[in-house]
Amino acid sequence: MFKELFHFKKEGESEEEKRRDGVEWQEGSKSHLKKGVRPIMACVETREQLEKNPNVETAMFSDDETEKQNMKEVDYYGRPEDLNKQNFKNAGYESYVISTIDDSNKFSKSFKNCTGLVVSGVDKETGKNISFISHEDPGYFLDQRENKNRFVHDLEQQLREFKERSDEGTIDAVIVGGNYFKSGDYRIDYLSSIELLSDEISKVLGFKPLVMTGPKTAHGSDSIFFENDNKRLYIVRPEVGDKTTESYMPNELDKQKKKWPIRD
Repeated sequence: MFKELFHFKKEGESEEEKRRDGVEWQEGSKSHLKKGVRPIMACVETREQLEKNPNVETAMFSDDETEKQNMKEVDYYGRPEDLNKQNFKNAGYESYVISTIDDSNKFSKSFKNCTGLVVSGVDKETGKNISFISHEDPGYFLDQRENKNRFVHDLEQQLREFKERSDEGTIDAVIVGGNYFKSGDYRIDYLSSIELLSDEISKVLGFKPLVMTGPKTAHGSDSIFFENDNKRLYIVRPEVGDKTTESYMPNELDKQKKKWPIRD
């Protein structure tokens, strides 16, 4: 079983406290958020770096069901019938998965060629943070018009519901995942996926989402965990430290992709 450990801090922590765990946090744009609303913040580390952190306290991915309370797995490899029982939007095995909108912590594993969205806001009725996560395969929704239409329909429906439920000026969204290998259609898939996701967010929510990291250029997969209450996103990937871990805005894509190493 894949396991990761994370250390969570609470709202209202000082800047010194934020740095004590040795993690470098990336903060998104605030231009679409009202005053006092913090954007989604993310850290990008390897599994080994996280496991060596002396301040790591909370087991994340665990076989112990008691540690998964108030936590939802957005399982791209899950059986469609199981996903349907959870009211997750999907189009069958290894197509896409869009979680429900609620105040639970959420995680998703094995982003290889897949990209994903993390969307967060404040529920206008309860005042609590709410969120949803998507995990989608460009090979599914870019290849055939019917598949694309189904994915776009489900994503737009989810975004519109999220907008309706959220207090104005509290919604933030970021893009994660993707590969950028020299062989095959990886680069085309990645660029097209970023464009589609960015356009859908802009159309429904009225702003362009931050791409929290560039694509992987090393073989392996990303895993993510979103800590809902504090809007903390943890991204685990095979390698870090080069330009692929830099965040960027979609309109900077042409400039940013020149920085990424290309590997077979």
